[in-house]
Amino acid sequence: MKIAPFFVFIHMDFNDIVEKFNNGDLDVEKYFNDYETFFSILKKRGLMSEIDPNNATDGDQWQNDYLLWLYHNDKTAFNRWVPPLLNDVVFKDGVYYLDVVDRGELSKLFCDGRNDISRSTIEGILSGESDWDPYWDTTDDVYRDVVEELNEDNLKLLGEYIVSNLEGKEIEPETELLSDIATSQGTENPIINYENVAQIIRDEETLKYLWDTGLPELHGELYSIHSQSYNNAYEDTVWEEVWNELSTYFIGHGEWVSRPHRYKKDTEVQHFVIPIVNFESYIVKFLEDNKGGGNYGTLEYWGSYVDVLKEWADCLGVRSPDYPDFQKVDKNINELFPEYI
Repeated sequence: MKIAPFFVFIHMDFNDIVEKFNNGDLDVEKYFNDYETFFSILKKRGLMSEIDPNNATDGDQWQNDYLLWLYHNDKTAFNRWVPPLLNDVVFKDGVYYLDVVDRGELSKLFCDGRNDISRSTIEGILSGESDWDPYWDTTDDVYRDVVEELNEDNLKLLGEYIVSNLEGKEIEPETELLSDIATSQGTENPIINYENVAQIIRDEETLKYLWDTGLPELHGELYSIHSQSYNNAYEDTVWEEVWNELSTYFIGHGEWVSRPHRYKKDTEVQHFVIPIVNFESYIVKFLEDNKGGGNYGTLEYWGSYVDVLKEWADCLGVRSPDYPDFQKVDKNINELFPEYI
């Protein structure tokens, strides 16, 4: 009768078996059929703590099997082993967090194709160092796109600006409204004051005439307001699209926290921290797809969760929008207006 290979080890000290295993001298699949059986036996004998996938001679051949066994049988040990293999993952209070110094690292998760916003542009947006090329021709009619969008407070501010800058200036009655004002005042030239400035603002022809004559800087200021408001809204739109894509892997927009520098005393370093979505699912899939794949297929080889996703998960994509959300443009106009006028 043929004796199963496993029985060869019945009378051996399992500590010796573990030593042989850690030294790379044990053919697990030959004597135990598979790693799951082997690890289960070690667990029953209280020897799982003797297994060290980092220091074992051939650990790269079975590290994934080991971590998968821990995932299904010993979650505490799984959470103790896996995060240290990835230098950008922290496990705290039952939650996995990505922890990086540079938020721009997340740009690695995006495609760099012809039709998408480039990875380098996304990196700049995320890191706060974007060299975004602004749109210059954002409007051909600042009365329609700025003045007509002003709220009551800013209309009042515009009125004060007009009255202040036209005080003491002679205004020709070149429009019907200006002529009517002059007639009602009994003067040859109209006097712009707080009683009639609201009428002037509401009359497109008159206001455009005034910024072409007595208010030469007003048109330029209104154009600058629109340009900045448009470009800020456009960048906000792209920012939201970037984070909408990142929600595939993360929760929310994360936060910056201060941590002591590893080597410099009395020095704080800013870290970007964000909860990870379905961390275990992605890691388990990676481990299963790369079992027995050698060093290249281990978490230890890649060293970071971002690099694992970059190499093994589908890349994300953001297309450049044709235009921004115009509600945001109008909101920006009213927020920026007091800074210019």
